[in-house]
Amino acid sequence: MKNIYKRGSVGFMALLMLFSSSCSQDFIDVPAEGNPTIGSYFDSDQKLDNATNGLYGLVWFNMNKEGFYGITDVISGNMYADIYNDFGNFTDLSFTNTSRYISDSWRSCFGAIANSNAYISNLPQSVGPNVSKEALNNALGECHFIRAFSYFFLVRLWGNVPIIENNADYSKNFVIPSNPTEDVYKFIENDLKFAIANLRTKNRGSDYASNAHVSSGSAKAMLAKVYLYQKKYDLARQMAQEVINSGEFKLLGGEELPARSFADLFLQKNNNNEESIFAWQWTGTGGYFDGNFTNTLFAPENRLVETTYSGQIAPSQDLIKNVFENGDRRRIETFMLPGDYYPNLTYAKTLDLGAPKILGYTFELQYEAQKSGAGLKKYVIGKENLPITGAFNPVNNGESSMNSYMMRYAELLLIHAEAILGGQTGSTSDANALRSYNAVRKRAGLPVKSVITFDDIFKERRAELACEGDYYFDLGRLPFEKAKAILEAQNRGNREVEKHITISATNLLLPYPADDLTKNPKLTEVAPYTFK
Repeated sequence: MKNIYKRGSVGFMALLMLFSSSCSQDFIDVPAEGNPTIGSYFDSDQKLDNATNGLYGLVWFNMNKEGFYGITDVISGNMYADIYNDFGNFTDLSFTNTSRYISDSWRSCFGAIANSNAYISNLPQSVGPNVSKEALNNALGECHFIRAFSYFFLVRLWGNVPIIENNADYSKNFVIPSNPTEDVYKFIENDLKFAIANLRTKNRGSDYASNAHVSSGSAKAMLAKVYLYQKKYDLARQMAQEVINSGEFKLLGGEELPARSFADLFLQKNNNNEESIFAWQWTGTGGYFDGNFTNTLFAPENRLVETTYSGQIAPSQDLIKNVFENGDRRRIETFMLPGDYYPNLTYAKTLDLGAPKILGYTFELQYEAQKSGAGLKKYVIGKENLPITGAFNPVNNGESSMNSYMMRYAELLLIHAEAILGGQTGSTSDANALRSYNAVRKRAGLPVKSVITFDDIFKERRAELACEGDYYFDLGRLPFEKAKAILEAQNRGNREVEKHITISATNLLLPYPADDLTKNPKLTEVAPYTFK
């Protein structure tokens, strides 16, 4: 099958000549700051609860800083960048398997897997007599959840990938074949079932800090999504219904048209709110690997950021013109158009980093990003304003502590509705499906529907989750010819020049990173996984 990319110019034999026999498990290397402190002796439940903090942030940094958005929202046509920057190569699909966005994302996932494996292998021997069995099981449940999420990301982007369950075995023999997608999905399901059985249950309320780590309900929600991607609709419906019935998660602000409830999702003070099912966690006040770069990447102009560059990505013309219905409250919180006013954004009148800050920002055309006539808003939090944004780290490119949502309750509701529909054809007027679907629409300020189709849900997912990394995966769930037609119909130019792409690929999978193919030439081979 032909992947959705252009081949690199470096020949395979030339790459092999660069290969050193001393290479080993650097395939799963991650920054030292993200490594688990294996060998530490955890003598209390509290210390053990904090042991897994790095699995929520540090191991994901290299992907989050840029690559995550390039390989999801830019390639899918939600975001746009001109060809003169690396994001532009994903706008026009001219990227190759040497792209650092691809290798950074691949390595972040396998880094998270390696860290999770290390904890799973070592934590039971690293706790003292004062640590409860419940705390140990919860920590192991977190590791299985993170490993499952990592493989879910990998299998949707690359298809067949190696299942690595034991770091020691892998370090002895890292030249191994990939495993088939059906085995990877089985492995993911097994990990999530373990997480469901071992993670704590939670009742998410106003104490947001206690919600940072995943719960048994988080694992159930993620499993519902995994089932949906495999078209196991009855299982997806059952699991989603369990999460809904539990009452653990809620739409932030409810669904009865509160003025700013959707906007409030993207304020740092609401990190880990009752809608957050799983999120990457950032501090933005420590070292280079601690913060979230989205404010710098997305903000259309430098007056909104704590550094000297901004506007690396813009909303696409397709997102601007073809996604949001009239009156959709989510539009203004997803991208800025001239005249849009944001009461919680703080900016500086000049580009001087020490200039006085002003609360309340109006977007003007002269500050457009990438000649799009607009600017991204979601995840843009403006200049540091402690009651609203929390602290920034201007020394490290303006990193913030804004969480990165990986799954929200709004998506779980749409999963529930789609699972009840049970496929990509037909329609449903099922009361439960409508209740879940319309709850998301009502919060957005849109009229409810009495009958829904797959296309209704598909469009609603795009509007709700735009710029959160899901749309490319949704396209991958469609028949390839339908996804291809959608991508080729998109205007991938700016407001001045219309451009379209032609796709000669036969699937939407990404290529394996070139350097990892060099180290492990068997990546392109496929062998069944032996489950333990």
